[in-house]
Amino acid sequence: MTGSGTSTLTREQTDAVSAPTAPAGAGRRPQYPLGWLRGLAALCVVVFHAYQHNRTGPESAWPWSGTAHQLMLGTDLFVDMFFVLSGLVLWLPVARACADGAAGRPGRVLLLRRMARLFPLYATIVLVVWAVTNPTLPGHWQDLVTHLTFTQIYSDQYIFWTDGPAWSLAVEFHFYVLMALAVPLVNRAVRGRESRPARLAIASALPVLCAAVGVGYLLWATVLTTQDPENWSVWYSAPSRGVDFALGMGLGVLVAAGVRLGRRSRAALGLVGLVALGVLVLSRPFDVPALSEWWHPLYSAAVATLLAGIVLHEGPWSRAFEWRPLAFVGSLGYGVYLIHEPVMRLLGSHGLLPEARSGSFFLWSAVLVAVPSTALAWLSSRTVEAAGLRLLATMDRSGRPRDYYEHYVLDDLDALDDSSEARGAAGGAESRAVRAGR
Repeated sequence: MTGSGTSTLTREQTDAVSAPTAPAGAGRRPQYPLGWLRGLAALCVVVFHAYQHNRTGPESAWPWSGTAHQLMLGTDLFVDMFFVLSGLVLWLPVARACADGAAGRPGRVLLLRRMARLFPLYATIVLVVWAVTNPTLPGHWQDLVTHLTFTQIYSDQYIFWTDGPAWSLAVEFHFYVLMALAVPLVNRAVRGRESRPARLAIASALPVLCAAVGVGYLLWATVLTTQDPENWSVWYSAPSRGVDFALGMGLGVLVAAGVRLGRRSRAALGLVGLVALGVLVLSRPFDVPALSEWWHPLYSAAVATLLAGIVLHEGPWSRAFEWRPLAFVGSLGYGVYLIHEPVMRLLGSHGLLPEARSGSFFLWSAVLVAVPSTALAWLSSRTVEAAGLRLLATMDRSGRPRDYYEHYVLDDLDALDDSSEARGAAGGAESRAVRAGR
């Protein structure tokens, strides 16, 4: 993602895919301008939750109906977009190392880099919100433990407690761990292989496995068994989003393989992805919950097609991706996404949100939530998240503690010691001369 200042750009460079970059040939790997999508996705989720907050009457009637209501329900596609982007961001460096036949970073580095970016913010929000909502100990300690260990997605009771959107970070964490465990196996498998296609095939194994598990899981949940629509731990589990991550990882393999498309082909992919998303949103059968779950992998396929129109290119990209307001919000995407629900709950409990009503009035609620959420996300980016990245800077590229004196070689240190001894001897002689003069 891009930011509005130097500090933001430095923070976001921890992602493999983030900021706009110089054209190919500048002597460095291109970084793709995708960060703004996270900001857009976060704001769309804020709008949907404001829409959801404005349900009225004993039937909890939605503010809109018809096509407009269908479009609003379709905003959950942006969560699938988060997962596709994460799969691309994390697996692209691994796939590139395989393509080059080079030793990639250890798996623990992949995990630590991602956690340094997200966990300080996540843990801070969980701890603060839990402490405020559980003023008397021991409180719902199970809720706290499951959230801090990313295991709330296994509990139908606690999955949406404390901070509802946090379930998606728990799902992501499971895939971070999976990728970290897979990296040593991938590095070992590609070692000594001279065939580039064979190395890329090895890099493709995990994406294929994730896709197979995701499809198999949905078959089990919707065809082979009859799962209750309110079994949240079934529908919001890590396996249920396996295809999302697989498609992002697969796109990373295509980029690493050197697949590049011309302008017309990329424009066509972008158009196909957008049209497919529109068709999918309008055709999703929300009244048939089991069938509706299959729209998540379809959403992710459309998102991956759209993203292919951007990343299968070396640049330069459209300046629209670098528009400052868009880039600024993009740099705060995860912060806005995690913070907005506690903000909405706080404002609602103090009567600071408009009373629920039908129509478009929910947009005022969205603005009232988005503004302080963005401000708090900006503050977090300069404090909590920055602290996590400073801790990350204490280790080198291989995950070992950084040696801050590595620029000193042994001979230089010996010379420094000799020089110190010489200065000491000279000082002693000078002192003796002074005393003799007295």
